[in-house]
Amino acid sequence: MLITSSRKPSANTRTLCKYLASFFNCEYLTRGKMGLADVMSYSDDTNLVVVGDYHGSPGSLIFYDEDGAELLSIRLSIFYPDGYKFSNLKSMEPVLMGDGELGNMLSHYLGIPNDECDGMAKCIRVEDDRMEFLYSGKLLFRLNVKSYRVPEAAV
Repeated sequence: MLITSSRKPSANTRTLCKYLASFFNCEYLTRGKMGLADVMSYSDDTNLVVVGDYHGSPGSLIFYDEDGAELLSIRLSIFYPDGYKFSNLKSMEPVLMGDGELGNMLSHYLGIPNDECDGMAKCIRVEDDRMEFLYSGKLLFRLNVKSYRVPEAAV
């Protein structure tokens, strides 16, 4: 998987891209003026996640397959807990916990097993209105899901 941002991202959006790349053990590509087709050429036949910007903050996640077809679009806002400090987590593989529609889609598109979170793992707890990113049972950050949609072509 490759993570990138919208064309003119805010500092907050670039930061979230880096956090997501560290959490998912994947690469973050600074997009600059590249079009989506150019970004896809860097993805080496893997899925692409584009973090969109809305009024200076991360506002969406859009998932694309290796051919550039949109798979899933999520509108969101972000929450960082008090005393938040992120560290590099690339040594561990994440698991996803959530049996709703959004959890099942994310597990499939991200290639992450849907399993129970234990206290030592990187975990994403997914409900239809939020995604909580946890490490050792502690909340790193939460993405509040405003809405999501699956394009008709992806169904």
